[in-house]
Amino acid sequence: MLKKHPTIHHQEWRLFQNYDNLNHSTFQKHHVSERLFCFWTGDNDMSDDRSHSLDKLRDTVGVDVHLITRNNLDTFITNDAPLHPAYEYLSYVHRADYLRCYFMHHYGGGYSDIKGAKHSWVDSFKRFNEAPHAWISGYSEIGKHAIAPVQGICGQDLANNWFFLLGNCAYICAPKSLFTQLWIQELHNRLDILLPDLQKHPGNARGDNAGYPIEWTYILGDIFHPLCLLFHKNVMFDRKLKPILGGYE
Repeated sequence: MLKKHPTIHHQEWRLFQNYDNLNHSTFQKHHVSERLFCFWTGDNDMSDDRSHSLDKLRDTVGVDVHLITRNNLDTFITNDAPLHPAYEYLSYVHRADYLRCYFMHHYGGGYSDIKGAKHSWVDSFKRFNEAPHAWISGYSEIGKHAIAPVQGICGQDLANNWFFLLGNCAYICAPKSLFTQLWIQELHNRLDILLPDLQKHPGNARGDNAGYPIEWTYILGDIFHPLCLLFHKNVMFDRKLKPILGGYE
């Protein structure tokens, strides 16, 4: 049975240090558009596995699926919210990590990895839009072993409360909530620091080239999982959003 009140030590988290800088007074949740974003960020061709998964996703979810690529990305980037200058130096994987944050903050709606879906998302959008407290909805993380490897007290809190965390492959978000405000703020703070090293050692497709300065989860899971715990009262669990995991190239 899930605990109702997690034991967490906010003041000792790096993320919590930025909490007071958020705009707490103006956020009002509005209807979230029933559309889903996916990202393919490089100039490499999509594998057959991924292409078939995208087809299955479109056939199953029951809402519009927008594939964002390097060819149409600019049409979604606004003058008052440009991409961080580090974006062009990120690995293709980390570009997708960056863009899901950007789109969930500025547009909201659904996000999914390019993985097959098991269920329609139509009812999930309906439940999310009818829940005024819910800022993000997704499937529960699969276990302690799957959480981001955050160090220190924050990492201990995540491990002790992993059942409050969402999986990171698919979700529905309300735009410009406190959750996404802190998400994109912390993401940009980290990229500000990383930019000089990224310019010297830009990433390849997977970011496994020598000198590339970003660990696998550092700009996504290491931020996203603590936010799920910090805002656990605004997280909705929906098992129907869990995609088909595994078996991808």
